[in-house]
Amino acid sequence: MRHRILPAFIAGTLSVSAACMDRLPDQDLRILAATPVARLSADILWQEYQADSTAADRAYWGKAIVVTGTVTHTGDANVPTDRFVLFGQNETFGVRANLLDEDAEAILAEATADRRFTLKCFCDGLSGHVVLKSCVKP
Repeated sequence: MRHRILPAFIAGTLSVSAACMDRLPDQDLRILAATPVARLSADILWQEYQADSTAADRAYWGKAIVVTGTVTHTGDANVPTDRFVLFGQNETFGVRANLLDEDAEAILAEATADRRFTLKCFCDGLSGHVVLKSCVKP
């Protein structure tokens, strides 16, 4: 009897722990094998978060998505906290794709301003920018 209760307890504990998280890890290698739940443009992702961030979080938060957009700015491959691609939506904010360290240098070499680019990332919701994490080329 005890053997049946323990797995159920562990599964329930893990579910509650996952539900309590409000931020994703910055570097998550699971993105390499993750199956995306959606493929969409950065413009549409931005619009969905602007229209109803709660509904957008339900659809995308913590899940792998593939996003395509026009690059407006990139970070610096030599600065670990500055490895990103920005698909700008206005003068200040947009969809910020923080890159997986292992792939950042190669991605930043390709992702030049005004170029359409596609990345697979985990969605971390709206925080000024729509934040994507652990981004790699699909």
